[in-house]
Amino acid sequence: MSASSSSKLRLSAEMPPFIEKPVLGVTNRTKIVCTLGPASSSPEVLAKMITAGMDVCRLNFSHGSHEGHRKMFNLVRHISAQHEHQVSILADIQGPKIRCGKMEKPFQPAIGSTIKVTAEEVIGTPERFTITYSTIVKDLVKGDLIFVNDGVVRLRVQSKTDTDLICVVEATGTISDNKGCNIPSGQLSLSVVTEKDAEDLVLIAELAPEYLATSFVGTADDIHEVRSHLHKHGNFTTKIIAKIERPVALENIDAIIAASDGIMVARGDLGVEIPPEEVPAAQKSMVKKCNKEGRPVIVATQMLESMINTARPTRAEASDVFNAVLDGADAVMLSAESSVGNYPIESVSVMDDIVGLAEKYLAKRDPNDYDSASQGLVETMGHATKTLAEEFGDLNWDGVILSLTYTGVSTRMISKYRPGMNIYAVTPNLQTARELNLVWGVRSIYAPELEGENLEHLALRAISIVAEMGVVKIGDHVVVTSASLYGDCELGCMSGIYNVEQALKMWDLAKKGALKPHPRVRNALQQGKPPGSK
Repeated sequence: MSASSSSKLRLSAEMPPFIEKPVLGVTNRTKIVCTLGPASSSPEVLAKMITAGMDVCRLNFSHGSHEGHRKMFNLVRHISAQHEHQVSILADIQGPKIRCGKMEKPFQPAIGSTIKVTAEEVIGTPERFTITYSTIVKDLVKGDLIFVNDGVVRLRVQSKTDTDLICVVEATGTISDNKGCNIPSGQLSLSVVTEKDAEDLVLIAELAPEYLATSFVGTADDIHEVRSHLHKHGNFTTKIIAKIERPVALENIDAIIAASDGIMVARGDLGVEIPPEEVPAAQKSMVKKCNKEGRPVIVATQMLESMINTARPTRAEASDVFNAVLDGADAVMLSAESSVGNYPIESVSVMDDIVGLAEKYLAKRDPNDYDSASQGLVETMGHATKTLAEEFGDLNWDGVILSLTYTGVSTRMISKYRPGMNIYAVTPNLQTARELNLVWGVRSIYAPELEGENLEHLALRAISIVAEMGVVKIGDHVVVTSASLYGDCELGCMSGIYNVEQALKMWDLAKKGALKPHPRVRNALQQGKPPGSK
């Protein structure tokens, strides 16, 4: 597939040339998200990470400058264009951070001892220290928990005064300057968009990445708040991924999934705020819910963490990635492994190998188990496409699914049923082509020439495009799907089966302006009869 020169992105003159010749094809169906950083900031490393299996680049706005993020964004766009736009960008805003204040010196409180927590700015001691959350005393009540230092230290509120929380130490570890704190209570009055986030969102709205991950989500209203910031700055296209990090988000998960465009199972903070043994069950539940709704879901945090410093993962890490694939994740994510680790390319390659093997063990889905409670026309078409894919298998037919789409909705509805055929989304919308890089099993083809009012004409054109790419060959059959050309997906959907050889012959005629209905159909139409009637 090649886009015309007029459709290519406008690139800065200082952009470096691309290194290798790109190859488009479906390899693994579960996508890989990679966090970028110093270890992965060069064009050469980025190109090799794409070749190794990277599908989405994550820009972490917790670190770095606006100038640095803009430069990295443009670099990814440049290299992605050389790979047929097969890489998406996910911006990730920091969200509220609750931390310890300054300490006289690091200390370990004794288990069973009492310690005071305050929002007042004091020099911390084993008797009293600061947590930088202005309304902590007001918001917390007796029985609430405070975790310090990634959950190593556990404090439980026993009582409070006007200025302090009186806590008992239930588990101990080191408390020192600026250690992170987690407060599982759902009654926190923090805004999900901080002052820093608001500034970052101005740049993000301008850059218009495909996705924006937002932290500290507790309710659907938090998603609406972030979206309103994007809208205020003129961005109506970037999709929002809700990071699930808190118990209150699990309580409101159905509403959050409905309000967002996807979910990230952020197991780091979540594993601090709920018991670790509950995290796998929460992960499986969230993945299944997202699958049913056709929302992409990313499983993240510490997936191959040992590969920050070693060239091989642990067996437990390999099992973690493997099981996320079996759970049904659309994507798995690398964090420090690809941003600051010593083996960013190897981390992607190893994850890609694990994903590829895990997919061989994916259970066949019963589509009835993945119908949503609000099934409409487009979802029904996705269900039917799964059935058609099974029939192809029974007939030993080779082929692919071609999803003609403008918004990507119909493609996601096919993907969620996990058909046993490769899915190619052919779209004239570059934004949609990029968005679908996150969706399970989909390879997007940006085809600005795919325009017109005749649906069968578009189907033949799409078949010719994938034939030119070598995706299909003579003897293959394809399933072609499309929403109505005259309205949204709920007006109507089309699903058809084509013989590739015959379709290519018809397309040759169409290019010459010689394509006409079959004589039997033409005669019937002239006589005012349905084709096939007597």
